[in-house]
Amino acid sequence: MKTTVLSPAKVNLYLKVLSRRPDGYHDLRSLVDLVSVYDTIHIEDISGEEIIIDDDRGILPRGEENTVYRAVRMLREAVGVKKGVRVFIEKRIPIGSGLGGPSSNAATVLKALSARWEPGLSNDDLNGIGSRVGADVPLFIHGESCIMEGIGDVITPVRLPRIWYVIVYPNVSVSTKAVYQGLRIVLTKKQNDIKLMENFSTPKQIAGILENDLEHVALTLCPQIQGIKDALKGTNTLGSLMSGSGSSVFAVFENEHDATQASLVSAIRKMGTVFVAHSVQGGVN
Repeated sequence: MKTTVLSPAKVNLYLKVLSRRPDGYHDLRSLVDLVSVYDTIHIEDISGEEIIIDDDRGILPRGEENTVYRAVRMLREAVGVKKGVRVFIEKRIPIGSGLGGPSSNAATVLKALSARWEPGLSNDDLNGIGSRVGADVPLFIHGESCIMEGIGDVITPVRLPRIWYVIVYPNVSVSTKAVYQGLRIVLTKKQNDIKLMENFSTPKQIAGILENDLEHVALTLCPQIQGIKDALKGTNTLGSLMSGSGSSVFAVFENEHDATQASLVSAIRKMGTVFVAHSVQGGVN
């Protein structure tokens, strides 16, 4: 059996780091939107018990360092199967970009294989597996705009308008570990410092809450981030922000026309790889 599925990227419209946990992870609160930049994943059964993960650019790590490999292994253990699987990923979401590619890939494969091997598994079951694979995996299992809390394992749906984005990746990856190590956080921040539970109705409302505690640290590791933000100021954007731990920067627009026009500005295109994307619901639309 062969299956082909799309694996979306994400942007963090708001990311507040609340505290460092004893286990070394950080509790956070983030408003996340899935966007129409996709990796294409091909999954097929193979004889034997081997798990093979390949990609078209030869950039993904092998074995346990690969999120998809770990996801498949943990799912097989959870449902008690020993089937061989080959996963081939056509990469479009840059690695080390803050757009969640590896976590999205793992979640997408988990959902596809669980439907094949154990259709009775719930999202809660998959979240239990996904949270052990990577912090952002549960949000992609949920597959819609959400508020992400804890270490990324507490997911609350939220309604957002369709937002158009220009996303610029400066062709420089940033280490998530290095960014968090450089973070100096005041641990008395309140979780209710902004009402993220409300439903937003316009892109302008979204632009009014753009904030990312990790941006100032990532800037020291990747100064190009500020250059991208400066270049975007010359467009009709409502606001811009770094996504996740970087290095990608996204800008929010009212409509497709404004986003497309901004993406064609030569000063922006010189900054890196440019995507025009929009919000997606249900993971793909």
